[in-house]
Amino acid sequence: MTSKKFIFQPAEWIPFRDQDALERCRKITRAEMESYPHPNPEYKVRVVQDPNSIVAAELFMHLKASDDEDKRLVVIFPNSWRDIYYAATEACNRMNVDCRNLHAFCMDEWADENGNVAPISYGPSLGGSFIREFYMHLREDLRPPFDQIHVFTNDNVDCYSDLIEEAGDGAADLVVSATGWIGHTAFIDPNTKAYGADTLEEFLQMRSCFIETHPITNIQNSLGLSFGGAGDLANTPSYAVTVGPRDVVRGRDHLERHNLTLMGGRTSWERMISRLQLYGPVTPAVPASIYQLCKGTCYVSEDMARPITMDEMFFY
Repeated sequence: MTSKKFIFQPAEWIPFRDQDALERCRKITRAEMESYPHPNPEYKVRVVQDPNSIVAAELFMHLKASDDEDKRLVVIFPNSWRDIYYAATEACNRMNVDCRNLHAFCMDEWADENGNVAPISYGPSLGGSFIREFYMHLREDLRPPFDQIHVFTNDNVDCYSDLIEEAGDGAADLVVSATGWIGHTAFIDPNTKAYGADTLEEFLQMRSCFIETHPITNIQNSLGLSFGGAGDLANTPSYAVTVGPRDVVRGRDHLERHNLTLMGGRTSWERMISRLQLYGPVTPAVPASIYQLCKGTCYVSEDMARPITMDEMFFY
């Protein structure tokens, strides 16, 4: 049976709908990903078997350099990255790397509809998971003072960006991140009141704030194990607090991973948005695309780099 084209327009609620750009990104091959022409030579894409191992190793090297050179290290951290944090902190423990100079900022946290920030005692708390998986996994004598571990609270949402700039003499030294289904970094979601901007320049100046997340973000998070991995939308917070585009783009270095998969790598909602972030236009409609403006490296897994094609071997 001959397949015929069926042409349709993306729904209005989809933030990025440029069909030509989408098709171009969709067709980028594994062989092209590392060498695809890019206007910023300081932003690199590397396709590797296991991004987690490399990100953990690079994070460890930043911590070790901070210890060796006795220099302050201000890092914006994602949550929850247990395997990466366990690996990096275990390396610190074995190599006696003192993290006294680390000033850590958790990039986001859940909130309720009234803007009340979830406490770290809340089971799925993002700040709480960072404390458990990174801070508490460091040997006690190697930990930074606890007042150098920053999480969102009701009192600091509006000044969180200021705290990062104060600690980092203007900016974070390192931003560690991945990309969400809707194209966000942290909870900087497109098509939201919090981060609505008329121009890219305006968007890049926006700071930390409270946000009602995009519905796709709620769907993505409902599949996380913190909420039972069951698609329980009503039990997944639809509100959050987050660092802003300004905090991301002003960072001195950036470390990303794109390897979020399901079914052992056969399926992933991240495969297309990864390509759009890395190779599409820089636009508030894909907030994570602003990493293209920065110095940094994104490590993409081989599974993520597989072609986007119809698969007749597996079924929904």
